[in-house]
Amino acid sequence: MKTKQLLLFVLFIFAQCTHAQEHYNFEDVKPAVVEFFKHGAGNPDGCDMLQEQLAKNPKDEQTRKMMIGFCDSDLDTTKPVTFTEMFVHDSEGHPFVCGIISGQTQLGRKIGARFIAAEPYHLVLGFKYSRRPIAYATGDGFLVDEYRSQVKAFNELYAKVCS
Repeated sequence: MKTKQLLLFVLFIFAQCTHAQEHYNFEDVKPAVVEFFKHGAGNPDGCDMLQEQLAKNPKDEQTRKMMIGFCDSDLDTTKPVTFTEMFVHDSEGHPFVCGIISGQTQLGRKIGARFIAAEPYHLVLGFKYSRRPIAYATGDGFLVDEYRSQVKAFNELYAKVCS
């Protein structure tokens, strides 16, 4: 008898979670997330300038590294983006939307980022890119350590809020 009650309770909880996911309007969150990544991306004029310099001198390794770092590390929000794996999770009584945004860089390569948005304000609290050439392009140990620190902080927040 206890097994049936426990099973019924688990099914009830699962139904409530599923019901909450069905009724959450993720379309309200998407523009705020795109805007966040738009503001975080570098200036597209800088990328154009670097591409022009590299076209004049294709053997300039420093310019090539800078171009990869600045033009291939962020989501280009002027190109189409897609959202996947979006879900709502309550943590300590507060709702959060956790998901993935994918698109292209200014160089046309695929890139994605996990994000966490606090609701109902659509405030992006954390993000983690699938790759960050800017951290490694210059060979600067400080940038690499800073990037690893950001990834660690995001992973801790994700484990707390989205798991």
